[in-house]
Amino acid sequence: TPPRNLSASVQIGLTTYNPTHIATAQEVKNKLALSDGIAYIQAGSYITNPYDILGQVIQIRKNKGNCPQTINDPNFSFEFTVVPVQSKVNELSKLKDPILRSSIVVDKTLSLNVSFLSYLSAQFSGDDFFSCMVYDQATGRIDLRDADWGDNVAKWKTNHKDLMDDDQVCFLFVITGFVQKNIIRKKYIKYKAGVKGGAYGVNIDGQLATSTEEYSLDSILCLESAILKRPNIAPQSMMLNLVESDKKLFESMSGATASNNIISRGDS
Repeated sequence: TPPRNLSASVQIGLTTYNPTHIATAQEVKNKLALSDGIAYIQAGSYITNPYDILGQVIQIRKNKGNCPQTINDPNFSFEFTVVPVQSKVNELSKLKDPILRSSIVVDKTLSLNVSFLSYLSAQFSGDDFFSCMVYDQATGRIDLRDADWGDNVAKWKTNHKDLMDDDQVCFLFVITGFVQKNIIRKKYIKYKAGVKGGAYGVNIDGQLATSTEEYSLDSILCLESAILKRPNIAPQSMMLNLVESDKKLFESMSGATASNNIISRGDS
């Protein structure tokens, strides 16, 4: 098969379709301001008031005796605990107006390579794509300098000593910040000659794709967190590996850099 001319327009009848392309994983991360150390969940019931998720505590339990290396490890699931850590929202962290991040084209391969898009992977059926416009709809962060914050964290740990002492619980994280990203998307299918096409078309990497679907809306919460509990370090011979993996997970989750007992943040 000859290579496609990715800069070529596609002519169908009297209509010319100018080209676009499927984004790379790095392009998506750059355009949508994504981080490898962020957890992503569908907004669900938090869509009307995402600030309610601040202070919620999530736990990750062992799977076959092992703990995860990253928060988005597909072999592990996390669940919310019943009681959150009491907190106050930093009012300056709230977004005043939605921000349009970018418009991207997604195929199944890309959805499997970018955690933020993984929820789409089950919705592909073959030669199809999603055209997506992504907005930052809302943002929020706990006021970590509030005088009561440290006492509230200590109180939560005391009141939930059962979870703190449970050796089947690998990690306990408290959600300290979020970005609510809204995705307006439409599915397109590769155009085939002789097959009745859709009402709308896009030129994807030099091939026409058409759609008869209306636009749909998804809402994803990108979560920042702080660690309340990490795995206990047992035999001395295991200490180096556990510490290094723990550092890696802490850095990915918190945006901080851990060196021995020193913790620093790039934004401090």
